[in-house]
Amino acid sequence: MTPMFRALILAALLLVSAAARAEAPVLRIGMQPGMSYLALIIMQNEGLIERHASAAGVPGLKVEWTVSANGSVITDGVLSGNLDLGATGIPAFVTLWAKGRGLVDIKGIASYGSLPGVLVSRNPAVRIIADFTTADRIAVPAAKASIQAILLAMAAEKTFGEGQHDRLDKFEISLSHPDALTAMLSGHSEVNAHFSSAPYYQAELKIPGAHVVLTKEDIFPGPLTHGMMWTTTKFHNANPLILKAVRAALAEAMTVIHTDPPRAARDYMASAREKVDEAEVRDIIRELGDRYETTPRGIFPVARFMHRIGMIKTGPASWRDMFFEEGWDPDGS
Repeated sequence: MTPMFRALILAALLLVSAAARAEAPVLRIGMQPGMSYLALIIMQNEGLIERHASAAGVPGLKVEWTVSANGSVITDGVLSGNLDLGATGIPAFVTLWAKGRGLVDIKGIASYGSLPGVLVSRNPAVRIIADFTTADRIAVPAAKASIQAILLAMAAEKTFGEGQHDRLDKFEISLSHPDALTAMLSGHSEVNAHFSSAPYYQAELKIPGAHVVLTKEDIFPGPLTHGMMWTTTKFHNANPLILKAVRAALAEAMTVIHTDPPRAARDYMASAREKVDEAEVRDIIRELGDRYETTPRGIFPVARFMHRIGMIKTGPASWRDMFFEEGWDPDGS
């Protein structure tokens, strides 16, 4: 080995070491509760990010998780610098992307699944969305702003005509999925419908008389991402090794879901905020396993709809505009 070659190797090692030292010592992630976040729950419980960070050259990384049913806690946390990564639904992400360009630029890292969504009602008179009256209240995570609310707006246009996207707004009420489930189970709450995901709709369909009004697939053609991880361009550019570890940990968590549902169910049960049977959780994971994926799906059509109805002032030209380049999955949309 020539002296010049040794010098080049030493310089490369010093650059790698300097990059690792420059990366953040703590990674702060915000997410919401529920089975939609199963891959992230596995990442948290099994310390997958920490292990992959060490392998990537960032040993000793501390990962802090904030779990809140209030999505604004997550978005505000990232914008204020109190969180580094957010995990939210499409509308919150698209809204921040549209508002933040040139101020606090954010982009997507990867999806964490395309799970089904189901609108359940306890009112026997409600069979289609046109049957809802002032006697009904539909629980969604965030009225007018969550993916469930956006889907109801799309369904309203399909039923009542273009420009009628707000016809169901007056029936919506903002409740987290766990709180909405409690309201539905009580039978005494004003909430008698809930647009939710697993495992909430499975529990609600056990209520006598409860039934499906529509599903996500009735409204949106093809798979639709229920949420993605995202961060600021500033954090992304300053922490490439940490982001590499996050993507690797997410991929490993997906493998656990696809190949070992009992292990994934145990991880979920360790953090579940609702009362649920572990065997039922295993069955749900087996049923929905392939729907847990990192490919972003349907982001662009949702963003385009939000732009058309005036929710955002600036729309993307492509879904890739909203994601970091390493997240440009060839099957994304």
